[in-house]
Amino acid sequence: MKIPTYLRADVFRMIVESARQHQTITYGDIMRRCHIPRGQPIRNGKAIGDVVGNLSEWTWETWGIYISAIVVHANTGYPGGGFFGLRDIPSKFFREEAGWQDARLGSAERSFVHKCQLAVFTWAKRRKV
Repeated sequence: MKIPTYLRADVFRMIVESARQHQTITYGDIMRRCHIPRGQPIRNGKAIGDVVGNLSEWTWETWGIYISAIVVHANTGYPGGGFFGLRDIPSKFFREEAGWQDARLGSAERSFVHKCQLAVFTWAKRRKV
């Protein structure tokens, strides 16, 4: 699979590797494995959430999955609030940028994330190595 050059192929591979194992991966794990200092931009002023979000929008357009659903905060086990600002997120879950820092999720949001995670795991299982 060809990943557009503006996306981080190394981050994508890590997420897919976790998905194939039917596991989530934390933002911190990605940052440690990519040697990205906490709170630091990765490229062009973008932080890890931006990179993961861009990957997710690409996978949504390409395969109909939000791959960032399995990228989670270690303390909550859920993606950051920015997940709910992704393109084509159902309107009842959509958050404007001002709400992206709020990590609190209601039961409907948690259920939606679980559904998205299962879709990612199923997709990864079918992917050729």
